[in-house]
Amino acid sequence: MDDTIPTSARQLADQLGTSPPRVTRAARRLGIATGSRGVSSAFTAEQVVRLRDALGVDAPVDGLTMIQARALAALARAPRGLPSTRALARRAGLSPTSAGRAVKALERERLIRREERLLPGRRARRTELLYADLTSPRWASIAPQLARVRPPASREPLRDRRVPPRLLHLFWNTAPSQLDVEKAGAYIARRLISTGDIDGLAWGSVHLRAADWRDAAQARGLDDATRALARNLARVAR
Repeated sequence: MDDTIPTSARQLADQLGTSPPRVTRAARRLGIATGSRGVSSAFTAEQVVRLRDALGVDAPVDGLTMIQARALAALARAPRGLPSTRALARRAGLSPTSAGRAVKALERERLIRREERLLPGRRARRTELLYADLTSPRWASIAPQLARVRPPASREPLRDRRVPPRLLHLFWNTAPSQLDVEKAGAYIARRLISTGDIDGLAWGSVHLRAADWRDAAQARGLDDATRALARNLARVAR
């Protein structure tokens, strides 16, 4: 996307693949309303970022509707797959119904595939995951177009109250009370840092607090790189 600051709702709408009225409504909703008609005629760089996050970016993708493009772009950014159309809907900023229809259409086009995987946990379980099919003959031509598609940024994400089942293998010898994020966040952060599990750290970066990571950074026996990782996670935590 062009990084220059748009001077009108129409210019920003063209960049985001939407309509000027939708940009104007979003600006009012976000409190970006300083012009004589209720909306500024020139957006600042900060306002552009806020509007882009609120609206996402829709770009044309050959042979796909806007909703299908959003769904496929979300899957393309989930290399480990997604467990359900509901999870895909959240990633793509779509309703579950729209995501379900998109999945069916993309399966017919052989642009996504389903694959059964064994997920770890206290009890390993088999589940079917959705993947973008990067082996599709069409992929090379549409990948650059999909790269421009961005869903609306999530609002404040819901934090898990407990360690999710898929990560319980990292806490195999932990008491159930120590899996509570609110009560044992510091312990959970220390365990994730000590295991170095990528999935665990990715989950913790969203669901643990900065104080939990700062506590983990003080644990004994950490090497400098691991301690620095904990401190960096503390800096980006919400």
